[in-house]
Amino acid sequence: MTSENPKSKSTRTRNLIITAAVSLLAAFLLGFVPQFRKASRLQNQLQEREQRIGQLEREARLSKARDLASLLHLELTRKNYGTAAQHATAFFSHVRTMLNDVPDSSLKSTLENIVGQRDSIVANIAKAEPAVETQVRDILEQVHQQTAR
Repeated sequence: MTSENPKSKSTRTRNLIITAAVSLLAAFLLGFVPQFRKASRLQNQLQEREQRIGQLEREARLSKARDLASLLHLELTRKNYGTAAQHATAFFSHVRTMLNDVPDSSLKSTLENIVGQRDSIVANIAKAEPAVETQVRDILEQVHQQTAR
């Protein structure tokens, strides 16, 4: 029979516990680091896609404004002032809602300028003024320039 020193036995036990703890920590880190990198990469991809979605949504709203302005201009050239008034209301309402979510200062300035002409255009449509067609054409050109950017 070999009798071990109690001090040696407790040292071995302590070394075994430390080795087990270090091994457990190393195993955890070996599993954690790749997963952390993957999660970070996926998070970055998600942010990029969310930014792209936001950009596409803004472009779609601007395209809708262009379509509404085109319809307004079309009805004015046809001298359908009642329908043109409806399109004017839809167009200016849409542009006003766009102003709340426009990060581009140039676009925001253009949209504010367009909204500032609302009363004049609506009044001229109500009076069936032929000059309103020129006003709307100018607005349509401004919107087209912004969508082309």
